[in-house]
Amino acid sequence: MPGDDKTEKATPKKRRDAREKEGKVLQSKEIVTAVSILGTFAALAALGSYMFISLTRVVQNGITAVGQEFVNDISSYTSIFLGVIKDSVLIVLPLCAIISFIVIISVVAQTRGLFTMKPLKPKFSKLNPLNGIKNMFSAQAAVGILKGIIELAAVIFVVYGQIESRMTEIVSLVDTEPIYAVAYIANTIFTIVMILCIIFVFVAAGDFLFQWYQFEKNLKMSKQEVKDEYKQMEGDPQIKGKIKQKQREMAQARMMEQVPESDVVVRNPTHFAVALKYDIQLATAESAPVVVAKGMDALALRIVKIAEENDVYVTENRALARELYESVDVGQQIPGKLFNAVATILTEMYTAKGMLSGVTEQTDRMRTEKQNPGSP
Repeated sequence: MPGDDKTEKATPKKRRDAREKEGKVLQSKEIVTAVSILGTFAALAALGSYMFISLTRVVQNGITAVGQEFVNDISSYTSIFLGVIKDSVLIVLPLCAIISFIVIISVVAQTRGLFTMKPLKPKFSKLNPLNGIKNMFSAQAAVGILKGIIELAAVIFVVYGQIESRMTEIVSLVDTEPIYAVAYIANTIFTIVMILCIIFVFVAAGDFLFQWYQFEKNLKMSKQEVKDEYKQMEGDPQIKGKIKQKQREMAQARMMEQVPESDVVVRNPTHFAVALKYDIQLATAESAPVVVAKGMDALALRIVKIAEENDVYVTENRALARELYESVDVGQQIPGKLFNAVATILTEMYTAKGMLSGVTEQTDRMRTEKQNPGSP
């Protein structure tokens, strides 16, 4: 299907899952091989004198021991065996340590320290002969064959070229001292290996680019997969819509619980309704009526109905109701420009309830102090 075509780059989550859950990382074995060979012979160049001197000393000690009396018992054989092991370890251990360190560093550098056993888990799909045949004719297999041909050809041409160019010197080694012959042969081998290492480095670089291409290709996603991942991370829009609707319903329910506690509801007459609360007993110069609930259309009618059922004063003021609804959020105090209009309504409410005594002075103070906060 066209929608299943993997044309999109992998998302960060896809890359993270491939690395952490599947153990897939960009890695070229050719780089490890080339670096290991190069490091090995670099270490041999650095440790060659030490290893040669140590080996010479071991051989001299062995020759010296030939002329000495030998006791044919288990302790003598054990001593000889342990001596050989000790000398071998002292000669080879530094080289092995360096090679191991180089291999570990080259692997860690490519995998960025990832250690997982997941790629080693058995997969029954690998036993499928059809998959095996498919892999035989894959791009990965073709590149592997090409690398093998290049490396084999490089070995043949370099070895042949070096031996042919040095044939005269090699033949003349018969008449030279053994130590010089060994040194010359070692130098020839070292030269051949270094040339091959340089070739292998270029092969490894090409292999790394190919592995990077294959890695990115295998991680590609279809547009549908990107959409599904986005839904998983951000949430399904339908579910998010239901959650927001539920949150609105809960907020409205809490708001409706405040309507019976309000002092007055201003309506317009069916489109808007705003419930205000102003505790005249606790009023200060900094206090003002607070909007505890507001609504439009059906919600406005519910606010009015609850207010009437709980004996809350309801008055109609089209302009004020609309202004309060549009400019003041629930829980906020009314702005200064509306103090006069609200104070008038509060006075009407207290008059209607027979509570005007001692209130007029408070509402007048609210008008003057709110409108002129700096006056004495």
